[in-house]
Amino acid sequence: MLMQYASGRLQVWVLVLLLSAGLICSSSEVAAVDEIAVDPDVGKNTPEIIAARGYDVETHKVTTSDGYILTMHRLPKSYDESQSGAAAATNKPAVLLQHGIIESSFA
Repeated sequence: MLMQYASGRLQVWVLVLLLSAGLICSSSEVAAVDEIAVDPDVGKNTPEIIAARGYDVETHKVTTSDGYILTMHRLPKSYDESQSGAAAATNKPAVLLQHGIIESSFA
């Protein structure tokens, strides 16, 4: 009888100890999460990120000869032209930026 009482009491203390340790760990994790800055671009798509930086942006759907539909983004003006509202300069070179393998500008 005495052994059962001592064993039950030990189990209660172990349970209290584990719960206390869990609360201490979880409260320190919450404090650490509050200190992490959130990137303002989280949740934005490519055109939203480009526009937030002050550039004009166009989105075009292109269908390839084998039937794939691609979404392409174009920046028709330089930063200064976008800010001033001036017309885009002519005869500028085209630049193609390709995202990584198995990635998407939509994500």
